[in-house]
Order: sequence, then C-alpha cells, then structure tokens
Amino acid sequence: MRKNIVLLMVALGLFSGCSSKSNFYQLHPKSPQTTGSSQSKRGTVIGIAEVEVAEYLHKSEIVTRMSAGRINVHETDLWAGSFAKNIQSVLMHNIAVLLPRYTFLNYPWEEPIDDRYRIYVTIDRFDGYETGSVTLQGRWSFVNKEDNKVLYSESINYTAQGGKTLDEIIDTQSRLLERLSRRIANKIRTRL
Repeated sequence: MRKNIVLLMVALGLFSGCSSKSNFYQLHPKSPQTTGSSQSKRGTVIGIAEVEVAEYLHKSEIVTRMSAGRINVHETDLWAGSFAKNIQSVLMHNIAVLLPRYTFLNYPWEEPIDDRYRIYVTIDRFDGYETGSVTLQGRWSFVNKEDNKVLYSESINYTAQGGKTLDEIIDTQSRLLERLSRRIANKIRTRL
C-alpha cells in the first residue's frame, strides 16, 4: 500500500512539471487587392484538390528547420487543424479574390457539382529556419478533367526572408502561399 502511494506521488510530481499550455497557429489569406467588382458573375467551377504534403509535415506540431537535414518539432506549438487543409483553404481564398469571375471549391464537396477544371498542389517542403528564412517547394498543375489534359504544370521553389518568431515565420509562409496563388491565377487567366 505504501509503495503504491509513493509511486502515485512520484507520478504526480512528474506530471506537475509538464505544461499542457499549447499555442495554436494557422496560415492566413493575405487578401490581395482586386480591381474587379465583387458583384461579378460566377461562372466556371474550378476545384482545388486536396493538397498533398510531405510526410514530415503531416504532424499537428509546427516544424522548423535547424539545418538542411535536421528539423525541430515544436511540441507545444501546434497547427489549429490539418496543415494540408489549411493550405488548401488559403489557396482557395487567395485565388478566388484574384479571379472573381470563377467559382472555386475545395475538394471534396457534395455532388452533383461538377468541376471541369481542377488545381493539384503537392508540397515537398514548407518550413522555415529559425533565422526567418522560409522555403516552399513542390509542384502544381491545372487540369481539364473533361479532356483529361494538363493545361499547365510547373515546379515551385520559393524562398522569402521574414522574422525569427513562429508568428513571423507563419506570416512569411502565408506570403509565399499568396505568391503561389498569384502565379496560379495568372496561368489560369492565360488558359481559360
């Protein structure tokens, strides 16, 4: 009995030193300015497929880079939801603001809505050094589903310098997503 009490006290002592306070973060749209009217007719539906992210980014913890081959997993600094879905949502918002004449939907959605066109994004690297340098690497493509034809595809390798805090690194990541959104919107404009 006495042994159980001692074990319980030791366990409580160990847990009392652990902090359960976590910080939650989200990428956010940068809401680029548009010159078009917000009353524009919304025509063609363009779907944004689920974003594929590298396995090391499938964590709820935020990851920063310490060197080319070493990452730091922040145990108490967490994404507020799925990182991949957050990227998809920010891309949709940014591109929809840039191209208000189209309807953008994040896949999956309820049928029977049919998207003739779809955007696919794969992220191989999306992290920042604790010095504030942030990198977004991967590829994206714009596909005509009806004709089963890739209308445009390219690799991306963007880097931007931001601040050193996690808030600033995440803001820089959001800026890089805005840059990608602008690139995608420009290519859609030239293809449709």
